[in-house]
Amino acid sequence: MKDFLIIGGGINGVGIARDAVGRGLKVTLVEKGDLASQTSSWSTKLIHGGIRYLENYEFRLVRESLREREVIKAIAPHISKPIRFVMPHVSHLRPAWLIRMGLLLYDWLGGFITLPKSKYVNLLNDFKDNPLKKNFQKGYEYSDLSIDDARLVLINAQDALYRGAEIILNTAVTNATRYDDHWVVELSNKKIIKTKVIINASGPFVLNILKDICKVQTNKSLRLVQGSHLIVKKLYEGEQAYILQQEDRRIVFMIPYQNDYTLIGTTDKEVDSYLNPTITPEEQSYLLNAVNFFLKNQISESDIVWTYAGIRPLLEDFNQSASKVTRDYEFDLDTKGAPILSIFGGKLTTYRKLAEHALEKLSTVISIKNTTWTDKEKLPGADISNYDIFNNLVPAPMKERFKQSYGNQTSKLHSYYMNCKDGGIKITEDLYEFEVAYLVKEEMASSVEDILFRRTKLGISFPKDKINILNDVLNKYL
Repeated sequence: MKDFLIIGGGINGVGIARDAVGRGLKVTLVEKGDLASQTSSWSTKLIHGGIRYLENYEFRLVRESLREREVIKAIAPHISKPIRFVMPHVSHLRPAWLIRMGLLLYDWLGGFITLPKSKYVNLLNDFKDNPLKKNFQKGYEYSDLSIDDARLVLINAQDALYRGAEIILNTAVTNATRYDDHWVVELSNKKIIKTKVIINASGPFVLNILKDICKVQTNKSLRLVQGSHLIVKKLYEGEQAYILQQEDRRIVFMIPYQNDYTLIGTTDKEVDSYLNPTITPEEQSYLLNAVNFFLKNQISESDIVWTYAGIRPLLEDFNQSASKVTRDYEFDLDTKGAPILSIFGGKLTTYRKLAEHALEKLSTVISIKNTTWTDKEKLPGADISNYDIFNNLVPAPMKERFKQSYGNQTSKLHSYYMNCKDGGIKITEDLYEFEVAYLVKEEMASSVEDILFRRTKLGISFPKDKINILNDVLNKYL
């Protein structure tokens, strides 16, 4: 019998799986699609304290987020990168003293930090390539982290797997029968699992799982808020990102992305359904107008290379504004029979601490070692080596991508290269057969979308006429 059956392969599910199995518990995680195939891969790709949460007085959430930013920087250095955010001053929206006070508070709340602190900047002189209009002369700069969100999910799942967890993908939970001391769970592949506890970490689907599958009632509810993003051709040289204040008092980010692009986001659009989120024309116009207010070289729809949207399953706090709904999390533990813990809310940055708090909550109903450990143990690939294991076998940009995606697991990737003659079939300049084989065998990829949009980010510019070749190569290893 399992101790935990976790439903949901997003960041919260894999984070709990990793922590629990590391404490000696028997864990199975079930995901109806791929890892990070819903909310967790459609974020703004940041590990951040959430400077705008200060205006909502969410000091606990900001403090926890800033401390977790330091932890993630230490345990996943290969997929995270310090980034400086520049905030142009718009005097009629927020006075300079308020911004400075907010930034000082942001620096202070996190305690000891290794990232540079905030400072005043001259927008006209302090940057090699300033994309902003000349009337924006003053600004402020502070630090956060950029992250490969889908790979953060993946390497947590990998670590859980290495430590003994069972992970079942592309399989739905179809029924759960409750007894006094255990659950009997049926899966779409006809497998039956007995477990002492169910952890419902299914994000936007949390209420459906709770009520339709597990037949458990709750008084908690969700606000489904869509966040949409644009990927456009690179708007400026330089590694700085921008945080742009809007007339509606929201903020929009403009972030360098994948060397050749700029990421623009996000929106806060309340929606009724979590199925097939897609950017709306109104959201697209909102984001274009948001950056064009600041940019000296205006952009239009023709500059958009790609768009994506995701649903944030936020805890209902009855705030009128979707952008002000809390990003904090709560648990609902039902013990009228075998326990089930449901997770409401949360954000990418706080996933590891959420997992610790979830296990702390469950320690009242099941014996769990009171030893926190996930902040000290690095995630797979984190011990970055400087050696050039591929030498001249692949192009330099590909080697750099390997380092930033796989870290020291590049040595394992190299063994796949050696097993394929000269790396195998060359699908594109950026993708060869050996990497596809590695992604299937070592990273649980099973579809073209898994490879192009979650294991790598090659899908943005991947040529459509190469999809069939990739599919043929993929099928060799499934």
